[in-house]
Amino acid sequence: MSGGLTYEAAIDAGDWDAAEAILATAGPITLRDVLDRLSLIQYERRDFRACERTLERLLALTPDAPLAIHQRLSKAKAADGRPDDARAVIARAAAKNPTATEFVAAYADMLPPDEAIRDLEKHLHIVSGDPVRAAYTLLRISTTRAAGRRAARGLPPHGASWPDTYQWPDHEALPELKDALTNEIVAGSNRASVWADLACVAVAEGNWERAEGCFAKLRNGPKRSTADFYAFGHAFHAGLDVLSDADIVKGLAPVERLTAPTPQSGASIFIGCDPVYFTRFALPLLRQADAAVLPLDISVHILDGTPAVWTEIARAVGELQNVRVTLAAEASGAMSQGGAYARLYYHAVRYVRVFEELKRARRPLWVLDADVRLLRDPRALLASIARYDLAINTRPAEFSPSLKITAACVGLAPTPRGLEFARRVAAYITYWKNKGTWGWGIDQVALFSSYAHMSAEDRQPSTLFLDDTAVNWRTGDSGVIKFLPGMDKYITGSSA
Repeated sequence: MSGGLTYEAAIDAGDWDAAEAILATAGPITLRDVLDRLSLIQYERRDFRACERTLERLLALTPDAPLAIHQRLSKAKAADGRPDDARAVIARAAAKNPTATEFVAAYADMLPPDEAIRDLEKHLHIVSGDPVRAAYTLLRISTTRAAGRRAARGLPPHGASWPDTYQWPDHEALPELKDALTNEIVAGSNRASVWADLACVAVAEGNWERAEGCFAKLRNGPKRSTADFYAFGHAFHAGLDVLSDADIVKGLAPVERLTAPTPQSGASIFIGCDPVYFTRFALPLLRQADAAVLPLDISVHILDGTPAVWTEIARAVGELQNVRVTLAAEASGAMSQGGAYARLYYHAVRYVRVFEELKRARRPLWVLDADVRLLRDPRALLASIARYDLAINTRPAEFSPSLKITAACVGLAPTPRGLEFARRVAAYITYWKNKGTWGWGIDQVALFSSYAHMSAEDRQPSTLFLDDTAVNWRTGDSGVIKFLPGMDKYITGSSA
């Protein structure tokens, strides 16, 4: 533990040993604060039983504990392999707080859709006289109902086209929802997200300019919000058009190319991650493909680290017999600004590096998160991009633009439209980074906004919309690429 390090800085850096040591020697602090902070450390260390004991004690001391404490306890029980106990935690909290919309909504999230909608509709009757709670509850009813509406129409969870992606499955609810949100504003609500919710209604209708106007109401406010890095309007994208390629990468660390083998296939996988994620997730993935004798080309971009670390990574990939790895690295220095900033930098700037690599190599790239597993030979999937400019997996039943297109699996071709799309995504990220107002999920917002703009201009990329034969977000073994949600990645992430 370095001298002068604060508890908050230690948490931000993910230095749990230092955080616990600081907590043990802290000055006057309430027992409730100690238990709250200790439970966070235990959870991050994945000591779930200890975390559970700490939180149970905290709840015994704090009958009016906020929802976040109950949710942490529920997650600890779920991560310990006890989903029924996890659900019971939130059920008890909701029962004790029947008029608290946030508790009722959290419990609804854990129920089957039909049960959740019934509970939320009962709650709507209770809070009908409160414009804020009524609007939020209506929104939760619609978002819960959306997936069921798709299923009832025989539509799959993934999008099959661009209109299918952005149009809201529960479209009959949009006028009522718009009226409720407007009434909330008229009533003088200070809930910042009301304008963001109205913007999402506009997005669901494909009205990009109205969405832009709603987000503009939130920009430069006293609190951070999604409007800090959400934009859809024509004027905004016209500003991206005037950025040169040099402007897009200006201020980023130089890239050092460490290995450059001759490609052995028609398309490459691109993975951008820091050295920790490389060791924990990317290297097992490379070894899995190598052991399966898959002649793949994989481009790995290391977003931080030292030359000594890069040398060790190069040594590790040099041992592979069948997989050829193009290795590049940058000393971003992101970690010096804290762990939260570094995580933001790593997940967002990789798409700037994707644009650079697509332009440099002039060969198709498939962007994958590091924490995935291959369920089947991916070569047919990788080759499918040859007939398209872009391949994406979309989720029409998600309300927020940050969740409509997943950044975890994106195929890009070095065609004029493919390069234009990749460039726009990179420019979007750079624009908000330079303003200092970017946030988590900006990569997925950039993908969605860029596609919306190009579609509105009748310049949308020729697109392969990926289904569950390609990607697996759920249980089971369908698909080619398996994404590891939440704590699952730490349970299976170290296995080759």
